[in-house]
Amino acid sequence: MRSNSKLKRASGVVSKCSSRVAASGKQAHSFFLGGEKHTIFTNDELSPLTDGDRVHFDYDVRRLKNAYRTEYNAVVQDSLVIDVPGEAGEDVAGEVYVLSNPSMAGLLKVGCTQDTGLKRAAELSSVTSVPTKFHVEWSLAIIGDPRSVEQRAHALLASKRAGKEFFRVTLEEAKSAIIRSFSELYPERAAFMDAAFAKRAEAELARRADLALQAERRAQEKAEEAERRAFEESVEGRWLTQGTCCLVIRRFTSEPNREFPSFFGKLFGKRYDDYFEFKITPGVNGDQVAWTVSAQGRVSEGSVYKTEVFPTYDKAVATMERWRSDFGVPNVSAVTEIPNVMLETPPALPAGVHNPRYIHEVSSISEFIVRVPPPRPRRSRY
Repeated sequence: MRSNSKLKRASGVVSKCSSRVAASGKQAHSFFLGGEKHTIFTNDELSPLTDGDRVHFDYDVRRLKNAYRTEYNAVVQDSLVIDVPGEAGEDVAGEVYVLSNPSMAGLLKVGCTQDTGLKRAAELSSVTSVPTKFHVEWSLAIIGDPRSVEQRAHALLASKRAGKEFFRVTLEEAKSAIIRSFSELYPERAAFMDAAFAKRAEAELARRADLALQAERRAQEKAEEAERRAFEESVEGRWLTQGTCCLVIRRFTSEPNREFPSFFGKLFGKRYDDYFEFKITPGVNGDQVAWTVSAQGRVSEGSVYKTEVFPTYDKAVATMERWRSDFGVPNVSAVTEIPNVMLETPPALPAGVHNPRYIHEVSSISEFIVRVPPPRPRRSRY
C-alpha cells in the first residue's frame, strides 16, 4: 500500500461504522463522513468510533497493491479527535475555532461557524489575500449559540486583540477563554457535554470488558480443545472410543476347527465336528439402542449364519438360548461385546495394556449403562 498524496484533513459526523480484520492482521475500522469512506487501522478490536460521533482527523490517500490500484483513505491514528460523542451530536449548533497561519506569526484567529472549523479554514484560505493557508489549531463544538461564545471569548481576550478576530495569545490562552465562555454562558449544556463524554467512556469500558470476556472465553475454549485433542490421541483416550468390553457367557468345550473338509478329505471320510459361535452386540436404530444376535458355525458339514435385531438385551439373550437349543450343537461359545463408545462410563484401560483396541473381558455388564454414542464435540475455530 502506497501513499499518493500529502496528508489531508477531514471533519464531520460519522456514520456506517464497521470493522474487519485486514490482510495485515490489524483491525480495520471503517466509517463514512458524508459519502466518503475512511479507514483507521489499529491493533484494538474495539472501534474508536460509533455512529453519530463528530470528529476531525488527518488522512492519507493510499492505493492497494492489486490489479485495480484501488484507492482508500487511511486515517492517521494519532490525529483522530472526537469533538462530540454521538450521544450529543444532534444538538451541536456549530463550532468556535482557533486558526493559525504561517504568514501571521504570533497571531491566532478566534472565530465561529455553524459548520466545522476545518471548512471555515478552507473558505478563508481561498478568499483572503494571505499567501499561505489557514490551519485549525483547535475547535470546540457548541450546544447553544456559537456566536455568543465567540463574542464572550473575544471579550476575555480583548487586552491582546490585534485585529477584528486576531489575538496575540498562546493556543492554551485561546482554548481557556473559549471553554470558560461556553461554561459560563451554558453551564447546563457544558455539563451535558461532560456527561456525554462520560457516558461514552463508560460504554467503552463496558465494551472493553465484554471483549476481554470474549477473549478469555476463546482462550479457555482453545485450551480445553487442545487438552481434549491431546487426550483423544493418547492410548487412554483412544481406548474410550476404540476399545471393547466383552462378557463371556459360554466358552467352547473344545476349540473348533473352523475349516471345512476338502474334496479329497470327504472321499476319505474326513469330518469336522459341529460348532456354533453366538455374539450379541449393541447398535443404533434411529435414536434408540438395538441389540443384534448373530450366530455362525457348522452343522452337518454345512455353513450356517443367522442374525436378528431386538429392542432389549434380555430378548436378545433369550433368542440366543432358543437358537442354541434348536440347533442342538453341544460345542458353542457365546459372548456379549459392547464398544466402549456406547458405554456411558467405560472402565479404565487395564494396567500394562498399551493397545487402545484391546478387548477387555469383564465378569458382568449389569452395571454398564449402554446408550447411543453422543455426537463428537464441535471443534473450536479459534
